[in-house]
Amino acid sequence: MSHLNKIVLCLVVMSSLALSKNKPERLSPGDTILFIAPSGNLKQDRMALAKKRLEDRGYVTVQAHDIFRQYGYLGGTDKRRTEEFMAGWIDPRIKAIFPGTGGYGTTRILDQLDYDIIKNNPKILVGFSDITGLHLAINKMTGLTTFHTPSPMYGLGSEDYLSTISDHYFWQAIEANSPNGYTIDVKLFELGESVITLHGGKEKGELIGGNLSLINTLMGTPYEIETKGKILFIEDVGEAPYRIDRYFSQLRMAGKFDHLKGVILGKFTRRATEPPDDDNSFTMMAVLEQYFSNLGVPVIANFPVGHYKYNVTFPIGIMAEIDADKQTVKILENPTQ
Repeated sequence: MSHLNKIVLCLVVMSSLALSKNKPERLSPGDTILFIAPSGNLKQDRMALAKKRLEDRGYVTVQAHDIFRQYGYLGGTDKRRTEEFMAGWIDPRIKAIFPGTGGYGTTRILDQLDYDIIKNNPKILVGFSDITGLHLAINKMTGLTTFHTPSPMYGLGSEDYLSTISDHYFWQAIEANSPNGYTIDVKLFELGESVITLHGGKEKGELIGGNLSLINTLMGTPYEIETKGKILFIEDVGEAPYRIDRYFSQLRMAGKFDHLKGVILGKFTRRATEPPDDDNSFTMMAVLEQYFSNLGVPVIANFPVGHYKYNVTFPIGIMAEIDADKQTVKILENPTQ
């Protein structure tokens, strides 16, 4: 290898490492959190409850005067939602950005965001469901760690608040100083259900993933998910097994399952069979087994992440270790600075 090629290779490696270590500062009481509506429109009662609970914890919350706007099934026009989102990254007072909910719409604004501003102003971004679009795009374009978490409307603003396990790992991820990482062990909580091991083993890799339909929607775009050498987590809601099967087929044919280090299959809620009275239909678990039990990497299923009252926080882009035999996920580094 020539001296010039060695220099180029070194720069590429250094650039990659810099992306993977772009972390926000952890939250502390007294910090300011911005509520936004980058997807669907927001419900005032749930947002008010989330606001009260965060302020009771010591945080300051702010929001745009028109945050409860509605444009069809969206929380505003593409232009307005983009402006609101970017304003949070520019404003030096803001330490964290909390989308009120998912729904629909993030994929309409991904190509309108300024990723240089986001990269140079790292902040905490939370959320799940349609917010997966933002998580994956920001991971791909900036390397910034973001957080797949419950949302203000579904979790923080729910009548029963966060479940015990959701509450524990939410604040562990965004508030705690964990220089040696921490372990997500669902057996420590009484969930009334069990994680299922589809293939044993233990491996390390960066966490990446989110809502399956959003992952598939971004295929063929600049924000397409990168899975090589990573631990992939997936969840979805309201999708019949045959539709989940179709999504997985696309990802498999695109090579997204070829070089994984591990797989965490979350909740696939509301539609276990299709049609419900067809005894010959594959169950959801049967579909998961068909795609993931023979990959030769650690795989756990029925993990409490996604559209469910038990929704564990995963820091995206952070090194983790999956132990499918013990059914644990260990976060190997502090996800915040």
